[in-house]
Amino acid sequence: MKYDEDKLSSAIKSGDISRINYLYGDERFLVKTYTDRLLDTTIGKDRNDINLTKLGSTFPVDVLTDSIESMPLFSDKKVVLISDLDMEKFDENAIETILSSFKNIPDECTVIISITGSYEQIKKAKNKKLITALSKQKNAAVCEFTHLTPARVTELIMKKAAKRGCVISRPDAQHIAELTLCDLSLSSAETDKLCSYVGTGEITAEMIDKLTIKQLDTSIYSLAAELTKGNRKQALLILDDLIAQKIDPIVILASLSSNYIDFYRAKAAQSTGKSASLVAEDFGYAKNRTFVVTKAMNLVSRLDMTHIRNCLDILFNADHLLKTSAINGRTVLEETIVKLSPEKSRRAYY
Repeated sequence: MKYDEDKLSSAIKSGDISRINYLYGDERFLVKTYTDRLLDTTIGKDRNDINLTKLGSTFPVDVLTDSIESMPLFSDKKVVLISDLDMEKFDENAIETILSSFKNIPDECTVIISITGSYEQIKKAKNKKLITALSKQKNAAVCEFTHLTPARVTELIMKKAAKRGCVISRPDAQHIAELTLCDLSLSSAETDKLCSYVGTGEITAEMIDKLTIKQLDTSIYSLAAELTKGNRKQALLILDDLIAQKIDPIVILASLSSNYIDFYRAKAAQSTGKSASLVAEDFGYAKNRTFVVTKAMNLVSRLDMTHIRNCLDILFNADHLLKTSAINGRTVLEETIVKLSPEKSRRAYY
């Protein structure tokens, strides 16, 4: 049967856990979190328990069937944990045996399939066949963890801080979410770090800017944002920092180009009256990336479409230059930043 996060959480709390649990999705942090919760509830916190069998992406099929059918030792419960199961690695006969085993799991056994590897792998035919089959089984719980919205990540940051005895405002929690690109694993780690720094008390914006590790995309977004405001000097300082970190100029340019594509889409949407959420949906942005469109729409209000188109041409030419010439990458990027600046700012620079 298909479960959502709330239903799975309720089942764990009540102890009404399905015989087989298949956890997967983009939000790997939640996949791991709920895998741990299932293990804690079924077998306890000892990951070396004799009644815990661990299997990987592939295995001899008879090992799986024996693990499921054998009786637990000195306990009334046993667990089979399969990490990153990949059905593509099995032939059709093996697949049929695996599916049959999953239909007949004894009451004393719980199977947990935890997929934290490549999400693209799940979309392949044999893996989809397993998901479809388990979704129809009454003894199975199939739960997909999709990317969380920025609002949800913000809420979780506030709850985590409160649990640690700290106070954080919603805007500051949202700032952490954006700095970590709404990656739940990163935002959780950064919140833990800030709470450890504060002890008990308030987490301030100054602390966040001082202590939170900025992701590459966040830094380059800041560079692009400074350019839209005409702050070329600040943009060049951010570039200096990226170069000091030995970030490949081609990677910097690719990320900068991606920001200007966001700006182009946002400006086009503004002219037609579309909302940020509709733009994100039209262009296939993940739910945890909708804030990118919202921020882009705020920034491009001061720019005209002709300027944005010119910027895309400049970035295309710079990419060609980086890949086909012997010119120093830093020089190309510095010249590109000057060219990307609005006309008034460019004249002031010279």
